[in-house]
Amino acid sequence: MGGCLSSHQSAPLNHSKSKLISKRGDMPRSVYESEATSEWGDLKDSYTRRSVKKKPVGIAHRERAETRQDAPSAVISDRQKTEWDLEIILEALGKHFVFKGLRKDLHQAIVFHMKYYDLDPGEIIFEQNNPGNNFFVVESGDLEVIINGNQVKVLHAGDSFGELALLHDSPRSATVKTITKVGLWGLTRHTFRKALEKINATYYEENKNFVNTVPLFHILTAKQKEVLVFALSSFKFSSGENIVNEGDPGDLLYIIKEGTVICTQKGAEIRRMGRGEYFGEQALLYGSARTATITADENVTCIAIGREKLIKVLGNHLHQIIYKNSQKIAIEKSKTLSQLTSEQANSLIAAMEINTYEAGTRVIQRGAAKGAQLIIILKGKLKYSDTIIEKFNCLGDEEITNESAETYEYDILADADTDCAFITKEKFQICIGGRYEHATANNEALQVMKKIQLLRGLSNDQLQALSHALLVQEYSDGFEIVKQNSPGDSFFIVRSGKVEVYQDGQMIRAIKKLDYFGERSLLFDKNRTATVISKGQSSCWILRKSDFLNIIDEALRTRLLKRIFLQDDKIEIEELVPVKVLGRGMFGNVILTAHRAKGSLYALKAVSRKKIEEYQLQSMVMLERNILMEIDHNFILKLVRTFKDNKRLYFLFEYVRGLDLFDVLRELGLVNEEDSLFYTSCLLCILEHLHERDIIYRDLKPENVMIDDEGYPKLIDFGTAKIVSGRTYTILGTPHYMAPEIIIGKGYGIAVDYWSLGIMLFEFICGCLPFGNDEDEPYAIYEKILARKIQFPGYLNKKSAVRTVIEQLLSKNPAMRLGGSIENLKRNEWFCTVDWERLLSKLLPTPYVPHLPELDKEIEKAMKNPKSLESVLNSLGEDEDIVPAKKGNVQESEAWDNAF
Repeated sequence: MGGCLSSHQSAPLNHSKSKLISKRGDMPRSVYESEATSEWGDLKDSYTRRSVKKKPVGIAHRERAETRQDAPSAVISDRQKTEWDLEIILEALGKHFVFKGLRKDLHQAIVFHMKYYDLDPGEIIFEQNNPGNNFFVVESGDLEVIINGNQVKVLHAGDSFGELALLHDSPRSATVKTITKVGLWGLTRHTFRKALEKINATYYEENKNFVNTVPLFHILTAKQKEVLVFALSSFKFSSGENIVNEGDPGDLLYIIKEGTVICTQKGAEIRRMGRGEYFGEQALLYGSARTATITADENVTCIAIGREKLIKVLGNHLHQIIYKNSQKIAIEKSKTLSQLTSEQANSLIAAMEINTYEAGTRVIQRGAAKGAQLIIILKGKLKYSDTIIEKFNCLGDEEITNESAETYEYDILADADTDCAFITKEKFQICIGGRYEHATANNEALQVMKKIQLLRGLSNDQLQALSHALLVQEYSDGFEIVKQNSPGDSFFIVRSGKVEVYQDGQMIRAIKKLDYFGERSLLFDKNRTATVISKGQSSCWILRKSDFLNIIDEALRTRLLKRIFLQDDKIEIEELVPVKVLGRGMFGNVILTAHRAKGSLYALKAVSRKKIEEYQLQSMVMLERNILMEIDHNFILKLVRTFKDNKRLYFLFEYVRGLDLFDVLRELGLVNEEDSLFYTSCLLCILEHLHERDIIYRDLKPENVMIDDEGYPKLIDFGTAKIVSGRTYTILGTPHYMAPEIIIGKGYGIAVDYWSLGIMLFEFICGCLPFGNDEDEPYAIYEKILARKIQFPGYLNKKSAVRTVIEQLLSKNPAMRLGGSIENLKRNEWFCTVDWERLLSKLLPTPYVPHLPELDKEIEKAMKNPKSLESVLNSLGEDEDIVPAKKGNVQESEAWDNAF
């Protein structure tokens, strides 16, 4: 779905050497090993930025209810496979990248599902340029491969063809026709994908369950466990084989998946372990020597993870991650500390020191002030007189927050080997921003402000500043807080009690604790539209307009006003005047429109109901709407509202005036490191916003990023996005930007978007794509992605931070790309100079501002002689290209579009 939502003027491309040299000269010296003359040739040769925009693949199943059948004249049967059949099928599978990365159990499942195709001489298997559906292995006979009417190859027994159709139904590159009587083993895409999905989903769930059985991992969050599953490796051991040897160094934790093992110490058996049990946790945590020999009693399969990989995927040593998670749990359990914001809590956790105590050791001396320090028990337990304090609990939390002068009457002892986190009162107050009562006074109001549409463009620092400017006012029953038609100069959040809203003397709604009213008075000089009266005793936080304007500058106020206009969901389609066509797509046409009264501009995408029904796009359209309604970010295209009538469904978007990043890159030539950092940081913020909402974008590339009239990026076109909480298996995206796990069908999550980001960063810096830059055929591109041989230009310093980031993002293992979390990635040294708050507020200078033509005359002309939207859409012939398709089994209720 999606279409062009912008207007731009393409400028001539400039690939001259002088421009490249000037661009290179702008790049920080850290990127380059030297300024040797010989490297200028390397630079020139590497600069082959592609000139043609790439389209996504894998959406044809959305375009057609049913794919054209291959070998339509064949007699298809479930013939039993002979030893010869199995041999030639398995040999054929081993030749192609589609199968090379698959486990043997998947090969066996694929072979099992293959059917036998019997054909006579002169029959067509499939034709060039038609969509494909089958992969075939030749069992007997001869076939010819024909391209543009010419025979280019003859296929014999043992050969195979059509493997790309197993990924998606791209047009066939050749015609294949039988020469003699032929027998084929065939596999359809649907069968292949379902077999892959079923086995991989089972394998994934098993590994996830195994991770959950290890107490060591219980403290990890769901997302951390998900990353861990991706990082597991599988090992097989024969009966009698030693898995680990007593006394040897080790750093692997093993979980037994199948079989049993014998544990011995100094040759004596101490126990046996089976499925679901594990060994080696001390080696994983500390790299300590093995304390026992573990021998396979029978054939054994284990899944394992090593300490080095654990650090890469989770970002730190496991015990430190466990301790951070434990601190969070303890803070959330505490009555007082749970009132801290996430920023305050994270600052506190980062500042705490961890100490270790042996059982019986004194931790706190009798007579020490309870409020002098905060203690969190991370491991083990403490004893205070006859009271046992277990892990995940705090000591001194109430006293440090109310600044109590009480002292401990007894020594506090470690009742077992114990680890505790400590922080002094002074450091505690620095971390949370002052004395507890002051630092948390307006935290509830701060959380409310973060959710208010009008304030979403503000940074955390600005919101914090606004929270400090809040005043508290108490009201008695019946007090008139604001009066209808009076000037508005304050915004209110209900702190306690309840207030009622009246219009023209009639009560229209009640506002309870942590709800708000009057927010638009912060920006607009308008009279109140209603009277608000206290119902019983109540209190409110109040933000005065004068304080608000002192905190935000004029540029930010202008952006907030623009954002408010975009939130006007009361616009009706009849109020829109078509100005011009912005884009035409397979499923939707996009029209630039102007509001009759306000003159504000919007992009209106219209989707024909006939196409929705013919191509069964109902779920796709609803998914796109649901995703867009979830999103509100400065760097993402804003959906204002949706409409419907009996002919079409409509999406009303903000109008992004700019140039897409694909064209901007051709204007910039090679992008220097500083500008690459800017664009990459913006894209990282976008992905963070999406992934927090479990949205995978799946087609991140320059063509889908607009550079607006301020020079900031704006992500558009959510037709390939999906809400996923675990894994998904659909092959979707643009080949050059697709992650390996999408191609091989193992199932994937949000990490695929970071792979695409890595491709874009390489493209910024190096001027070309890392895999298959000169290839157009998806098969060739996929082969190079799976080979994953990154060749950096010679001028790029091997030790440069940007190169390290690229290599991390383009890790074949999805678990490695983030280094544990988005926060860890943002802490990479390459991002150390980024002011994330100012970036999100669009307060940083931009590398490039598009030169755009004025629209005033076109708008004025459209307003003077308004055309009907219906006539403009009809003139585009939106339903002329519909090709009738046989309906599949998808059934949609008549009310599927109720949300529009």
